[in-house]
Amino acid sequence: MRRSDSDSPTPDESDPPDEADGTAPDDTGESPPDDGDTTGSQNGGAPSEYTQRFERLSQTTRHVLGIVAVGFLVRFALLGARVAHFDEGRVGWWALHFLDSGQFEYRYIIHGPLVQHVNKFVFAAIGPNDFSLRLFVAVVGALLPLSALLFREHLNSDEVVGVAFFLALSPLLVYYSRFFRSTLLAAAFAFVAFGLVVRAYDEWEVRYVHAAVAFIALAFTAKENAAVYLLVWVGATALLVDHLLFRTGGEDSGVDWVIEKWHDSDIPPKEDLFFGALWHVVVGLVIFCGITLYFYAPREPNAAAVGFWQAITNPTLFPEMVGRTIDDVIEGYSYWFGGTTDAGCRKENVIDAYLCFLGQELQAIGQSALALTAMAVVGFVAERYGRANARNVVLFTAYWGFVSILGYPLGTDIANAWIAVNALVPLALPAGVGIALVWGRMRDSLHTGSVRFGITVFVLLLIGGYMAVSMGTSVYTNPTSEENELVQYAQPADDFRPAMSVLDDHAASHDGTDVLIVGSTYVRDSPRAGGITPLCTSISDVLPLQWYIEAYDAEGDCIADPQNASLSLQRGSVDPLVVIAPSSQEDQLAPALPGYESAVHGLRTYGSEAVFFYDQTPERDRRNVNTTALRPAGR
Repeated sequence: MRRSDSDSPTPDESDPPDEADGTAPDDTGESPPDDGDTTGSQNGGAPSEYTQRFERLSQTTRHVLGIVAVGFLVRFALLGARVAHFDEGRVGWWALHFLDSGQFEYRYIIHGPLVQHVNKFVFAAIGPNDFSLRLFVAVVGALLPLSALLFREHLNSDEVVGVAFFLALSPLLVYYSRFFRSTLLAAAFAFVAFGLVVRAYDEWEVRYVHAAVAFIALAFTAKENAAVYLLVWVGATALLVDHLLFRTGGEDSGVDWVIEKWHDSDIPPKEDLFFGALWHVVVGLVIFCGITLYFYAPREPNAAAVGFWQAITNPTLFPEMVGRTIDDVIEGYSYWFGGTTDAGCRKENVIDAYLCFLGQELQAIGQSALALTAMAVVGFVAERYGRANARNVVLFTAYWGFVSILGYPLGTDIANAWIAVNALVPLALPAGVGIALVWGRMRDSLHTGSVRFGITVFVLLLIGGYMAVSMGTSVYTNPTSEENELVQYAQPADDFRPAMSVLDDHAASHDGTDVLIVGSTYVRDSPRAGGITPLCTSISDVLPLQWYIEAYDAEGDCIADPQNASLSLQRGSVDPLVVIAPSSQEDQLAPALPGYESAVHGLRTYGSEAVFFYDQTPERDRRNVNTTALRPAGR
């Protein structure tokens, strides 16, 4: 194992080494019970193979697996309950379009292509709905705490469990693990990639480097800001190098220390080192390019077109397919990194806009990630100033996270809380160190210091209570409320899905237009040439309705003028199951919709109210219903 002294835990912090016979003791230093003490033997039978495998795991690993199980529970509970956000609806529509048409190309406006490829198979397997829409992100978020085990050579058992705890249960991370956006995916894959690099350093195994390259590639396929992670890593590495080379005492300079380490290490001959490194660089490039090409390359259902599978079966088309892919990627990255977006806070200068975005990010952190952030500060301070040999992984992730808090507001164009995910995932590591420090102080003072014990218990209860309350209110009870700092403006305030549930029952058997969109606010002056259907709808004002229309396999159409819509409805030239219009047009449309129920719902967190007219009994002849005998509004 090749590690610097500054990365080595002190003897009392590291897990006990394996015994000579290969049996791993548990984290208390005691040997595990023999077969005679197992649960299976107590019940009169041999333990199952599953039980034996579980018992062979270290106590730390078992604790982390338990946290992962809880992470799955909090992410899967009511996963489909929240109505889809604007962004969720847009990306979901394109994923469903990929499934239905077989056509795909990288569209930078919806970020990386990974989720479209994955959800294509998810929708095919269990159908399109709000649960399946978010399933992939929820699974990745639930599995992310396993990455804490990658740092077990540098963290003690309590610290590893602390890292897993914050990755699994920090309310802000849970909220965006239940949200169909790629931000958490990119952060998770980058964090795992860093952990694999650490494992490669620990074990001097290049296979971990190859795996890290694969996860970096996945991060790039998830979202374009993966490039920012690489830049942040360069900066964090520079700080670590400065820390290692700055010598405060002794006769040796920093350069002398490096030369000494080089001579003491078992470095292969220069020729072997060069050709070996060159080979692994080539392998890494093949892995990275292969993964990114697979996800970014276009798919064309027409056998005569140029797409990924056509190029695989006909290698002469490969250069053209690669060229088209590269052009798409260059266009997308130029857009996101070219300063073409507007300031979401709508300030007169970049400084005011930055402060506005930063303020909103800090408010979200204060509401739902204060425990993680505070413990990260504690862990960093204790590591940087409280240890003779600070551990590089703790300092690196702290630099990574704190810089991300300050830096990401510079690169955003709309007010949102999800940018905090980029900082909180790496900060979970120093936060795990911080909470393990508090836990250790409590445990040590249990029989020696009543005051210290009381203080540490109070701190832990405060952290647990804060996270529980924040989880309950931010994630479950108020997931669309304007008062919730995690809720972005394009999140519908109300659940309008009951008004559209008639499509689930009758769209397949209904002839003609199933959903009619009315009003110049929701209808374009001229239909789009292609893209999200109905082509006549205004994407900025109507999404996520198009996602639901597509998920119900319904037919949508538009009439811009409400008066013309009323005439068409009264004449029977259009007979939709659902009519949607701005709420200001409810009185004008209601007389033309006898037998329909109506409900008003907000399509955004505030304002943007729409009226939904819907009929739960579309098989009857509505033209014979007295127009004055409307059912009560609402359900």
